[in-house]
Amino acid sequence: MIFLTPLALIGLVALPVIYWLVKATPPPPKEQAYPSLQILRRLRPGRADTARSPLWLLVLRLLAVAFLVLGLSQPVWLGGDLSLKPSQDLVLVLDNGWAAVPHWQERLRAARSLAERRFRAGHEVTLLLSAPDGDGSMAAPFTTRDRARFEERLLALAPHSWPEDRAQSAKQIDALREDATQGSTRDVVLLSDGVATAADPALATALHGSGSRVSDMRWPGCDTMLLSARQGDNGLLTASLSALPCPARPLTVRVRDENGGTLGIFPLTGKDAGATELPLPPLLRNRARRLVLESETVPLPGPSALYLLDAGERRHPVGLLTPGTQDTPLTGQGFFLAQAIEGVGELHRGAVPDLLKQKLSVLVATDGTLADDDTRKRVAEWVRHGGVLIRFAGPVLASDPNASSPDKAKTLLPVPLMGGMRQLGGPMSWGKPQVLSAFAEHSPFDGLALPKEVTVTRQVLAQPTPDLGDHVWARLSDGTPLVTASALGQGELVLFHVTGTADWSSLPLSGLLPAMLDRLIQRSVGQRDSSALRQLAPFTMLDAHGQLVAPPEAARPLSVDAFATTRPDVQHPPGFYGPRLARRAFNLGDHLPAIAPESLVGSALTPDHLSPDRALAPYLLGAALLLLLADFLVALWLRGMLGRLAVLCLLVAAPTLMAPPCALAQEDDEAPKAQAVTHGAVPGAALETRLGYVLTGHDDIDEASREGLQGLSNYASDRSSAVMGHPDGVTPGKDDLAYYPLLYWPITEDVQEDPKRSAALNSFMAHGGILMLDTQGVGSELSAQDEGQTRSALKRATAGLVVPPLSKLDDHHVLAHSFYLLHDFPGRVQGLPVWVARSGDDSNDDVSPIIIGAGDWAHAWAMDAQGNTPYAVIPGGDDQRTQAYRFGVNLLLYALTGNYKADQMRVPELLKRMEQ
Repeated sequence: MIFLTPLALIGLVALPVIYWLVKATPPPPKEQAYPSLQILRRLRPGRADTARSPLWLLVLRLLAVAFLVLGLSQPVWLGGDLSLKPSQDLVLVLDNGWAAVPHWQERLRAARSLAERRFRAGHEVTLLLSAPDGDGSMAAPFTTRDRARFEERLLALAPHSWPEDRAQSAKQIDALREDATQGSTRDVVLLSDGVATAADPALATALHGSGSRVSDMRWPGCDTMLLSARQGDNGLLTASLSALPCPARPLTVRVRDENGGTLGIFPLTGKDAGATELPLPPLLRNRARRLVLESETVPLPGPSALYLLDAGERRHPVGLLTPGTQDTPLTGQGFFLAQAIEGVGELHRGAVPDLLKQKLSVLVATDGTLADDDTRKRVAEWVRHGGVLIRFAGPVLASDPNASSPDKAKTLLPVPLMGGMRQLGGPMSWGKPQVLSAFAEHSPFDGLALPKEVTVTRQVLAQPTPDLGDHVWARLSDGTPLVTASALGQGELVLFHVTGTADWSSLPLSGLLPAMLDRLIQRSVGQRDSSALRQLAPFTMLDAHGQLVAPPEAARPLSVDAFATTRPDVQHPPGFYGPRLARRAFNLGDHLPAIAPESLVGSALTPDHLSPDRALAPYLLGAALLLLLADFLVALWLRGMLGRLAVLCLLVAAPTLMAPPCALAQEDDEAPKAQAVTHGAVPGAALETRLGYVLTGHDDIDEASREGLQGLSNYASDRSSAVMGHPDGVTPGKDDLAYYPLLYWPITEDVQEDPKRSAALNSFMAHGGILMLDTQGVGSELSAQDEGQTRSALKRATAGLVVPPLSKLDDHHVLAHSFYLLHDFPGRVQGLPVWVARSGDDSNDDVSPIIIGAGDWAHAWAMDAQGNTPYAVIPGGDDQRTQAYRFGVNLLLYALTGNYKADQMRVPELLKRMEQ
């Protein structure tokens, strides 16, 4: 044990003085009645001795003063080092690369503890860092005997996002050995990150060649993982993981956009998972900017648990050719195609000469834009050099007499067409609208889900040639072509046999068209910028905490030809390289080998072998304070005043003890995940207003439902008179639903029929509750789920429910103005219909007992424990999220107050009757 301020021990000299001051006390005064004239008879001469203080009280006071003096001297109980004796100088080799980010603070504490023992013994401590600094040079060895200087050096350290250079560390150790005086040796402790590198043998040779005692300190490597990803032939991202040996635990990959919003959460199949698909639809995949590896919703530390996403090695600019009259919103072909292309590609607009001057991969032409011979010649020449032309049919093409020519260079059509157009359905046709047939294996659209609601009412027909089947990429159910393609030179001609608007088919209204265009764009020949042909300059780099920062001083451009084989280092740290239009992501997971444990160097030393120094001053000062307080109470007792003090304390505490109990607890967003919190036998939902959500058995969906209803409850409490508690997860048929005004039920594909559940929900709706069913965006570009399976799941979920006739929700319904005035009702997606009970049902005061939609409202409302909105809202961002919150408030007040807003329409008539 040592004393940081030993001069304070002089205060112990005062103990004898205190002893003489407090060893005796005068006797307490004695009360006695003195009758008149009797006092003189009782007087007796004598000498009264002073009463002595009790020995235990004297010891108590001396101990209090002794503890006070010792506490002010700041004693420190030295920790134990069970492995090394501080008998010689120490060399600390500290790994500070990307793999050292986990447990970084623990590494610094271990270095501090090891150095402290050597400083107290008067020895030198040398600190070596194994990763180069941002300027590319290795940090010089730092040697000192001064504790303060060493602490200042440790506080200035930070890990790097690039690997260590253990070969340079080996050279530094050799140099230290050469500079050492004759006969002197040092102890060496390697604070290793546990990840093997190619230079490990050189480092081991240098350490053991110095003749020093070598110890290797390791930390658990469960958080040291490498995340990588690739895009498969089907366009889906596939994540893989490499990690050190560690017990298995659940891991997830969170996909984030450029603003940090969550686009999807996908569980990994386990450690060293080689192929975990992330089924993001094209619209979300093109918005994804990074993958984050998480464990129980907590991101793993370090840049290796992040994966940056880019547009790939080549960009795919798309030119859209439309006449000016075709850009009318909701009716023009340019409007629908621009919306579809912007979600999956880089859109360019303009006339043919201007577009062809640019480096385009794909040119999309609507009906009537290629009628000019000169224009067709220019476009044909562009296609021969590798371009992809995507055409859409229409009245102009149907009436073109040259469309039947087999000369593809002249017509720019993949197959010759028959004259006119085919009518399917309508009063003048015997046929009916046709749906799509399954895509063939050779088709680039193979694997895309076929929405059953996509139908075709008109089309242009291809001439029946012997090789027609080789050119068909998509067919209708009757076998007629919907999409045909053919090669022209080094490029391709693709024809959609329908228009780009909804007048010939419902294809432009579905999410299938953007997915088909995405497949065509991705198969096109990408374009490179001239500046990117040779090298890619560093743009922004990942630091050790996963943030994008300016490149370090040593960062150098990456050669495009050597991009795939370049290993990360200080000159090529992970991050983004290249100009804006050809930016590439350089990730640790793609360019480092699989993680392997490093071989042990020297004797094993774990952090458990070190016990930290313990300051005793807080304990001594606390003990002194307690003893002084005890002395104060004893003094009151000896004077007979302790009872009075107790009565005074009781009078002060009486109002608090007699007050009625009041539960003023702050809501904890993380606590209530399933059942309601109960107070005795009373459910928590009976004591405060709460929303409920139906548990699905999917942890990610249930968590999103909980966060969504919590966010809605917070929003409504802040902006209305409603005071909401936290939401509860319930299971209909097992839990009592009578306490909840609104139940939110996200429909999943694996839901099954349950008569007991249906009976409970029917009783809930019959007694005034509102059930909200959400198919979570199915039918939009954001959903990768099969719409047919979801529709079947919805039928199973509603089997046995008493569902009244439904109508589409519009701005005339009470829900549109129960609090906010709304014209649409978006969630995470927008534009999808919401269905409510048709008005006129007086059995429930004309309140809809059920609401069905696909807005994915829970993800839009979701708010995590930090108050952030973790899920991205597409495409309107924050404005769309605000509208979703407002719809949620309207829904909540509609559930709480019923249809009272509709009565306001009758206020004039009621006032008129009252006047009569």
